[in-house]
Amino acid sequence: MNTEANTVQHHWVTLKSLFVPLLVHPRIAQLIKWAVYIGLTINFYFYWLDDLRSFRASLPEDVSLDDLLTNFSTTIDIIGWFGLIILFELETYALPDEAFTRRLVNSLRLGKLVCYLLIFYAAYGYTMEWLDTMNVALVEGVSSLCQVAGQGVSIQLDQVRFEEVTLANCAALSGDSVFYNLDGDVALVGQSLLPHLRTMGWLDIINAYVWLAVVALIEAEVWLQTKDRFGSRTLQGVRISKSLFYLVLIGNGVIWGVSGYYMWAWDAFLWIFGFWAIEFNLAYWEKERLEELAETKTAPAGAV
Repeated sequence: MNTEANTVQHHWVTLKSLFVPLLVHPRIAQLIKWAVYIGLTINFYFYWLDDLRSFRASLPEDVSLDDLLTNFSTTIDIIGWFGLIILFELETYALPDEAFTRRLVNSLRLGKLVCYLLIFYAAYGYTMEWLDTMNVALVEGVSSLCQVAGQGVSIQLDQVRFEEVTLANCAALSGDSVFYNLDGDVALVGQSLLPHLRTMGWLDIINAYVWLAVVALIEAEVWLQTKDRFGSRTLQGVRISKSLFYLVLIGNGVIWGVSGYYMWAWDAFLWIFGFWAIEFNLAYWEKERLEELAETKTAPAGAV
């Protein structure tokens, strides 16, 4: 028994050490988990509104399907992540062991495949959006926004905000004298904003692919735990790598907050806590399984 206890503590050296108090109070953990899930649902609505505003302000009426889907990368991304976190919740907590028939396992795999395709497409969308900021066209003959006031033209103010240029606001919206159109967009972008858009776009790309690395490691951890490989160096390496990637994601959230994207920063931390709920499920699953293994070892010979 002492050996098993030491093994459990050893495995909680990484992120799982945060969950030791919650393992004793699982009801509190579940309340926190569902509060986070509700917060993510609310944030999804606001992100969808941002994508919709961007679509209406920046894209032409004859927009291609590819540009349309690229514009809604964030919405597609969140739909994929919601589906994935629901499937992980079912796999690591909600469903009992006896429910895992071949049919259910195949259904979970298919569902995850669809979610991963959406997430990969969203990562592609972020990449294309960043490439758009590198492929710009100079707007000839416009050195002041007041020259296009009242013509239904919009100016991009940051990553998510657009404003229609009118006679009442044209002088205050931008002090730039050089303006561009991003590739495929009709909204104007001031020269001073381009470096910011490129930096934030690069951060979106990093964030998307780091998250993909995190879920790949969660998949690896789930597989290792189903094989009862709790004491393996591979599992420990997976957990250490995952913790390092979470640090990168936390850093991204801090950068968004410092840059004034408070909703993005809040959402980043919500998603981190959302997947830490899955991490808690894994820790609880490990605790229960190790207790089962310990009981099996100490059971009298011939006991059922």
